[in-house]
Amino acid sequence: MSDINFPQFREILLEKDRIPRKLNENAEQQRLLFLEHVRSGRIKTEEVSACQCGSESLEKIAEIDRFGLPFGSLICRDCGLVVTSPRICAESLPEYYDKFYHILNYGHLHVHEQQALFRLWQGSKIFRMVRPFLADVKEISVLEIGAGTGNVLTEVVAEAAKEGITVHASGTEYSTDCIEECRRSGINIVYGDLNTMLEQGGRFDLIILSHVFEHFIDLKDELSKVKKLLNPQGLLYIEVPGLCNIGNIATYNFDFLEYVIHAHMYNFNKTSLTAILALCGFETLTANEKAEAVFRPSETAKAVDASSNYSYIMSYLQGLVFSRTFLREGIENFSTIRANLKDDLATVHRWHDHEKAEAEKFSRWHDAEKERGDIARRWHEGEKKVATELMETLDVYFKTPYTDVRAKMKSYRGIRHIFEKYYKRYFG
Repeated sequence: MSDINFPQFREILLEKDRIPRKLNENAEQQRLLFLEHVRSGRIKTEEVSACQCGSESLEKIAEIDRFGLPFGSLICRDCGLVVTSPRICAESLPEYYDKFYHILNYGHLHVHEQQALFRLWQGSKIFRMVRPFLADVKEISVLEIGAGTGNVLTEVVAEAAKEGITVHASGTEYSTDCIEECRRSGINIVYGDLNTMLEQGGRFDLIILSHVFEHFIDLKDELSKVKKLLNPQGLLYIEVPGLCNIGNIATYNFDFLEYVIHAHMYNFNKTSLTAILALCGFETLTANEKAEAVFRPSETAKAVDASSNYSYIMSYLQGLVFSRTFLREGIENFSTIRANLKDDLATVHRWHDHEKAEAEKFSRWHDAEKERGDIARRWHEGEKKVATELMETLDVYFKTPYTDVRAKMKSYRGIRHIFEKYYKRYFG
C-alpha cells in the first residue's frame, strides 16, 4: 500500500461530524444517556500522554469513535500502538460495563436476546490454537477474563472432551446479566477481574483474554497479574480486533472510524501486540494479523522490532481510505455505470443475434454439403459395384477354356452387357 498517494486521508480520518456506525433505537438511546453521563462527570474520563512502550511521541489520527462519541485515537510513532484518548477512567469501568456496554454495542436490552457476544465456534477455535502447546495431559484448568455469556468456555470444554481432556473452567465478568446467563449454563463465574482471581488464589494452565486485552488500561500491570495466575508452563491466549485486518471484515466497510470504539483502550496489529507482550516477559508461540496469538511466560523473551510499524499502519489506513473512497464514488456513479452496462449488454445481444444467424447459415450449408456427400457416396458405391462386376466377368472370361465355347460366349455376353451399362451411363 505504500505506493498509494492519497495525502488527504489524514483529514478524512479526523472527521467528527458524523456517526459512522448505524444504531438502532435502543443503542441510540443508550448512546445519548452515556454521553450525558460523560459530560456530567458521572462517567470519568482522562487524557493519555504516553504509550505503553514508554514513548510520548503520539500523533492524533481520529477525533471520534464508531458511535460518533468524542473519544479520539492516537498512534505511537515509535511502536505503532493505537491508543484511545480521552478514555474512561478505571474507577468508572465497572459501572460502564454493567449499564452501557452491551446495549450500546449490540442494540438489545437484555443479554439473552443476543446470539453470543462473539461469534459461534470461538471457543472451539481457541482450543485448536492452544492445543499444540499443551502437554499430554488429561485435565487442565482454564480461566477466561471477561467471559461474556460463557459460550467460549462452554465450547472449550466440549472441544477438549473430544480428546479426552477434562476442563475445569472459571470466568469473570462485570455484567450482572452475563453472570446470570453463565450460571444458567453451569459455568463457575464471579463478578470482577484479574484482581478478584488473585484474591481467591489458584493457578491455571490456560488464561483466555478473548476480546478483553484491548479493554485494559495498564497493560503491563494486568500482564503481571496474568503471570501470577499462570502455572509455570501455562499458556496465555489473546485475541483482539486486528487493526490491519479491518479490510477483511465486512462490518467495518473499509472505515477505520467504524472500527474504533471508546471501550477499546488500545488497538493492536500483530507487531504492536507481540511487542508489548515481549516487553512484559512473554514469548510468542504463534500470532497472526487477525491479532490471534498464544504466549507463554519467559524470562528470555526476545524484544520485537516495532520501529517500522508506525509507517506500516499509516500506509494501511491510507489504503483503507483510498478503497472506501473508490467504492463510494463507484456507488455514487452507479446509474452511469448501469447505463453503460446496459448499452454493453445491448451490443452483446446484437452480436449474439448476428452470430446466431451466421450459425444458422452455416448449418444450412452443412446440411447441403452433407446431402451432396450422400449423393457422391451413392454414386461411388454404384461405380464400385459396376467395376467389381466387370472385373469378375473378365476374370471368368479369361479363365474359361477355349474348348468350352458355350461358357466363353456367356462370359463375353456378360462383358458386353457391362460395357453397355457404362455406355448408357456416360453417353446416354
